Amino acid sequence: MESRFFRKRCPEFSVLHTGIGRRNAKAALEDCLARRRPELIITSGFAGGLNPELCVHSLLFEKSGEHPLFDGLADLPFRAGNFCCWDRIVVTAEEKRLLWRSGGWDAVEMESAGIHKIARSRRIPCLTLRAISDAAHENLPLDFNRLLTSRMKVDLGKLCGSFCRNPGRLLAFVRFYGSVAKTSQVLAGALCRLLGGLSCFGGRPI
Repeated sequence: MESRFFRKRCPEFSVLHTGIGRRNAKAALEDCLARRRPELIITSGFAGGLNPELCVHSLLFEKSGEHPLFDGLADLPFRAGNFCCWDRIVVTAEEKRLLWRSGGWDAVEMESAGIHKIARSRRIPCLTLRAISDAAHENLPLDFNRLLTSRMKVDLGKLCGSFCRNPGRLLAFVRFYGSVAKTSQVLAGALCRLLGGLSCFGGRPI
């Protein structure tokens, strides 16, 4: 879902799906870098809001290094932010409140810190660009941590079982799915505008 609309609108750019979590992201990126060296790495997708000022669909960025493309951020509706790269999915508004108070982070996600670390070691500029899928005051419709396998993949059997045990969750999940689809569209539009002039810099990012 995170890349669905971007891939349709900007098929000329390659997309690496890393999977959930820092370990999966690092493994996927290292495997990719063994075959090619990009000019720029962009780690993108959804993030949970921690800063109460951020509404759903807000766009945040955090960059490492320098690249001509970064100058284009000022012309788009992105806001600079600090990301907390957490080891589990943050489900409740209370969890978000505690992270916000303890670290002052603007948003939480699960992959970018590992990706930035690899990029720094290879001296490749890296940009985190994320869209807020759920605001600080919102609970997720399910505790997705309980639905993941040991390899951090969604277990469809557990997902269906959760709905069977509590059918009311299905409606909340459908509403959330519709909201994240809109978030994906907003993210794709911003990414495509940002990357529109990339060819003049002589490279293509992951």
